[in-house]
Amino acid sequence: MNSSFESLSTELLFEFFDYLSPFDLFRIFINLNNRLNAIVYSYPLRLDFRSICRSKFDFICRHLQPKQVISLILCDECVPDRVKLFLYHFPHFKEQFLHLQSITLIEAETITFIDLPISVSSISIKIYDTDDYYDQNYISEILSRQAKVLTHLKINSKDLHDLIDIRFPALTHLIIGGGCYYDSDYDYMDVSFPLENTDVHSLIQQWQCFLTHLYLVIDNKIQYSIFNLDRFSHCLTHLALHFYQAIQVSFVCLERCLIKLFQLTKFTCQASGSWDLIDGKQWEQLLLKTQIIRFNFKFTFNQIWEISSILESFR
Repeated sequence: MNSSFESLSTELLFEFFDYLSPFDLFRIFINLNNRLNAIVYSYPLRLDFRSICRSKFDFICRHLQPKQVISLILCDECVPDRVKLFLYHFPHFKEQFLHLQSITLIEAETITFIDLPISVSSISIKIYDTDDYYDQNYISEILSRQAKVLTHLKINSKDLHDLIDIRFPALTHLIIGGGCYYDSDYDYMDVSFPLENTDVHSLIQQWQCFLTHLYLVIDNKIQYSIFNLDRFSHCLTHLALHFYQAIQVSFVCLERCLIKLFQLTKFTCQASGSWDLIDGKQWEQLLLKTQIIRFNFKFTFNQIWEISSILESFR
């Protein structure tokens, strides 16, 4: 190894490592010399095992130091028993991954329950078939153990009814979805599973949390009629709402909600509605009364209006 490369600072080497996969990081730099070994093992690792072959998976597990892992994605969707295999490599998961902050479980087998370290404050769980009792118990058990420290939660809408008796006092970021895609700023939404028989507003209030970021699906007219986020009037800064197409959303309803969210700076909305929903002048007047500085929207209408006249109101 070129001595000039070895003389680079740890900070510069970390920046270089950012461009490498965990497999390439270990394959290239492990066992070259003691200094590089120490630097590699102090590098914070973000592991994503969704699409990786068995040989690379085993190689990474053999070489990583659990204490260096800060983010972990485990998935049984494409390769069965991947979660179980990972726990085979690390049987004392809770005591080993002491710096783990975020974990994502996708289609994880329920029999491979993971007892998480207290450092985990962000959890994402995605299980497509939640009709099984053991699936429901698996989800509630994991979340109840982390409830006091959990700040970020991403969960399938079908699993909400399992969390009625749990309190999340530290929760600030909540995403409720199901078969959805979104980026970190909630710019794109496409939810496929409704919140069946769940009063999400009452549920969130029972959690006794103070959300700053909320992504919420309104899937039926009952929820639309009781739509109320007043509890978060002094804490919510980012809000994304997705109304199902069967619901005709009015500007008045959204105005009634938004005007009470005094700290809101970003609002994203996907909805179907009548002509008043696309009146740019009304939106301008509302935004001037709030702290909102970024407004993203996707509106769908059954009737056809002159496009130029619609756009003109937003100029």
